[in-house]
Amino acid sequence: MGVGSSQIVIYASSGMPINDTYRSGGDINSGIRVLFNDLNDSTTITTYSTDVRDQNTLIVSGWNNAQSVITESIAIDGTGRTVGSTTFSGLLCAKLSHATGTGTIVVSGTDQNTVGRIPIRESGFQRPFYLATSSSSSSITRYEKVFLKNNNTTSTLKYAKVLATGIGLGSILINYALENGKSVNPSGIGVEESVANRLTAPSNVGGYGSGVSGVWPSGTGNLEPTAYQGIWLRLTLDQDQLVNSARYNLRGSGYTS
Repeated sequence: MGVGSSQIVIYASSGMPINDTYRSGGDINSGIRVLFNDLNDSTTITTYSTDVRDQNTLIVSGWNNAQSVITESIAIDGTGRTVGSTTFSGLLCAKLSHATGTGTIVVSGTDQNTVGRIPIRESGFQRPFYLATSSSSSSITRYEKVFLKNNNTTSTLKYAKVLATGIGLGSILINYALENGKSVNPSGIGVEESVANRLTAPSNVGGYGSGVSGVWPSGTGNLEPTAYQGIWLRLTLDQDQLVNSARYNLRGSGYTS
């Protein structure tokens, strides 16, 4: 069978910093997906598993209405919906105390506003550029790394491409560049670059842009079974801004036989 759309996934890197001090980039973290969705409005968080046997704890971080960072731990008890007691106006990340074992964990504001799902054997999701802000006097540029991965174990994603939408967000701009290499079963070329912090630009990349780009090499490559391509995101914020990536989206596509 060919590669299904659900098997083409954007994952986090091992270094997804929560501020401008920590290392950024590195190899793939295939337990944490990168999502760009957010809540539709201020709401408490609802979560449940698709399997009655799942017992877990979901740790959610995000903003309240005053733009302060808040965190809540919510117990997961099988398929019963658990509703938190804290009101969030936006989500930054949601992570489980241990990787999900038997079901998919659903995280939503209401049943109609699903923000993300955590599949079996994964442990959470995170939005990029956690709490990136600019001062009242200057703009900023930040760099974080994500990966496009083919999760199919037998089929190749041919002519694999990265697609970005919602690039220009007023005073917020996100562009991307592909790392000069990819991982294939499992060793690869140029897939582990990291930088001292997200203020530092990576060196092992092509040019930054938007829209559609084929993967390495030279934009004509494939993603073999379980292979993954590094992607560096570059964020530019005008002065006195807080990043909101909810209107930006990154995904993969290609052909299978």
